Amino acid sequence: MKQRILLFDTILDGHHPDYLFNLIGYYSAFPEIDLFVATGALFQEQFESRKQQEQLVWGKNITFLPIPMEKIQGIHALSIYKRSFVEWNLMLDLANQVHASHSLLMYFDYFQLGAWLGKRASIPVSGIYFRPNFLANQKGFYPRLKKWILKKSLQSGQLKNLFCLGTESLAAIQALSQEVNVEDLCDPVRLFNIDQKDHSDFQEKLQLPANKKVYLNFGHLDNRKGIESFLKGCENLPNSVLESMCLLLVGPIRPAYQQVIEAAIARVPGLQVICRFGYLPAPEVQMCFEASDVVLLLYQGHLGSSSVLVRAAMAKKLMLGSDKGQIGALIQKNHFGLAVDSSSPSAIKAAIEELQGNKVSLDISSCDAFASSNSIQKFGDTIRLGIESSY
Repeated sequence: MKQRILLFDTILDGHHPDYLFNLIGYYSAFPEIDLFVATGALFQEQFESRKQQEQLVWGKNITFLPIPMEKIQGIHALSIYKRSFVEWNLMLDLANQVHASHSLLMYFDYFQLGAWLGKRASIPVSGIYFRPNFLANQKGFYPRLKKWILKKSLQSGQLKNLFCLGTESLAAIQALSQEVNVEDLCDPVRLFNIDQKDHSDFQEKLQLPANKKVYLNFGHLDNRKGIESFLKGCENLPNSVLESMCLLLVGPIRPAYQQVIEAAIARVPGLQVICRFGYLPAPEVQMCFEASDVVLLLYQGHLGSSSVLVRAAMAKKLMLGSDKGQIGALIQKNHFGLAVDSSSPSAIKAAIEELQGNKVSLDISSCDAFASSNSIQKFGDTIRLGIESSY
């Protein structure tokens, strides 16, 4: 029987469209498989606006199933518990409409209750699991509750594969159920060929200094990203150090938080800060990493991995990150830079002094190996082969 795979995701920001783009491009090379993409109606506009610049592909075997944005807004306004059931049921309805032979939940974290206690699926279902945040502390009430709910969802008989972003958590999740195939999934990043003139033009456009060490904080800029901790760490640095540094902030930011960050920047007048708030095309994102010297991963309370770490490895850049969770483990294991207590300005200050003194080395071979292990091809192969094994 011909495979008819449904991809389901109602979130259209952050990494979500990128993961869909990656699988659309990957499955476009398999015309014998029909792929149905169920997500917000604005997704196709996102795809078209980025298609040429990011070399995106949409094969004839790909069918878009637009979900009205009003419907999505209503779903997202629900409590996380109710939303789990509503989205699970919507996914099952759409799978039934297109006679799907398999469904992939692009963000399984929100579907655990629906999978455990919701309607029975008539087809195999798989999911991508992002945040096993119960693993760092399994003694508190909420970590134990989260672990118990995940265990119940895995033992429900509703799931065939769970693709996990985070090698460190794999064994603990595999131990929760013998019924589900739990696999490590890489965090894919597309690499572009960019000529030297484009690099030079981009550096001139951002007015990046040639004689300073550039620290990049990239992504959705909110209080999880450790920007405030970094700036507090800078407050106690002597001007002689600050004068040889530049902080580059790149990514979307909410107006209220932008005010918080601008106030924090004002408290470090000796530090040059360049802000490029908003969305950047993927090639320019890559150029941001390649034009920087140190990539910041000072996440607050974040235990998973990050595509920022993958991008930093691809660009062969030193990293200053949290010592917690998978980010800390990967930085230390691969000698990518320094892992510190990301909530401690004094620890960050000490790390900056080491970096500014060129006392930290980078293992280039580890960067190359890590980058190649996070390719779009490997990402697609893992999912496709996992799904095929379900039949």
